[in-house]
Amino acid sequence: MNNATLISKEKTEVKFSFEVSPETLETGLAFAYNKNKNQISLPGFRKGKVPRKLIEAQYGENFFYEDAINHIFPDEYMAAIKELDLDVVSAPTLDVEYIDKAKGIKFIIDVTVKPEVTLGQYKGLTVEKVPTEVTDEEITKELEKVQKQNARLIEVTDRPAQMGDVAKISYEGSVDGVPFEGGKADEHDLELGSHSFIEGFEDQIVGHSVGEKFDINVTFPEAYHAPELAGKAAVFAIELKGITAKELPELNDAFAEDVSEFSTMDEYRASIAGKLAKDKVERAKQLQGDKLLDAAVANCTMEVPQVMYDNKINSMMREFEQNIVQQGLTMDIYYQYMGTSEEAMRETFKDTSMKSVDARLMLEQIAKEENLTISQEDLDAEVVKYGESYGIDGKVMLEMMKDEDKEALKQDMLVRAAMKLIEDTAIVTEPEK
Repeated sequence: MNNATLISKEKTEVKFSFEVSPETLETGLAFAYNKNKNQISLPGFRKGKVPRKLIEAQYGENFFYEDAINHIFPDEYMAAIKELDLDVVSAPTLDVEYIDKAKGIKFIIDVTVKPEVTLGQYKGLTVEKVPTEVTDEEITKELEKVQKQNARLIEVTDRPAQMGDVAKISYEGSVDGVPFEGGKADEHDLELGSHSFIEGFEDQIVGHSVGEKFDINVTFPEAYHAPELAGKAAVFAIELKGITAKELPELNDAFAEDVSEFSTMDEYRASIAGKLAKDKVERAKQLQGDKLLDAAVANCTMEVPQVMYDNKINSMMREFEQNIVQQGLTMDIYYQYMGTSEEAMRETFKDTSMKSVDARLMLEQIAKEENLTISQEDLDAEVVKYGESYGIDGKVMLEMMKDEDKEALKQDMLVRAAMKLIEDTAIVTEPEK
């Protein structure tokens, strides 16, 4: 028995009720008794052997109610929202109208659901073409990156340090004459111009020669990750122990043969041009798609509940934390190092989360109104592809993946199909000259 009943719906706020049978309540009470019986003792009985009726007589009939509700509520709640066809986006707030062994339980539930979306124009939108031509300058720039990666380091003894050199330095920093933690290193290699040290630090090494000892004066930024140093003036005692310079290889056929599968520079340049062109086409498609998406969303009408934006921010925060943990850090260390906080980071995700949620809601509505479908064959192929991306055999993935996960994947495919519809019907114009 569920008897789910809609009580009220005000925009995205829904109140409903559902009932749980006495038999289901009894199942929950039996579970609660078995869960707790080993912690309960009464005179004349060993722990775990006190009859349930005796415990209820001693402590009250409602003694097991909380654990019983926690046990039976999730499945009964899911059945109720399925019966009422509610697309819930928040955790439920629940009240118990009554709980009685003879009558069962009646729950009163408050939830937030997805908003209604009124579509505007999404077909035939106009977007300006993003240029995809590759210039000689871009090819040369890419070549120079590879050239720098293959540079040879040579020791410099006949001139002072200059930007681009790697300076080997020993240093000790102090504030008001007192050395501070983490401010000392011996024979540290620092590329001048890399901006990896405090602003102004690297500039003051330029012009000094190997063997020199000198002081550098800097001021820590106000937002420095170590609060005790933020905004403070510091002096670093420096000893310049060595200078190395990058000797760039000549860009010729021998270089092309050394760093690629090609034997001539012309062939290598052509391959770089091809890769850049492919990347530019993909990037242009992404940029044009983003503009079309923004335009289509702007034509929509919807009142999105704040909880949906908060849920998206929470998801983005979890994903970011996973990346940080994979690098061997913790979020606390990251916040300290970057001079930021959880609140500040959540704020940086705010605009992205709003755009993402709004776009998803619109695309879901387009898929619905256009009666877009995903065949079982296409869904199975996507499941196989998903499994293989994680190194799992496709057939194994088809058997492993739960039905609800397959349904979520299907919804993602419908959203992509809706986006393709927007792109396929768009009018692409040439940029103004």
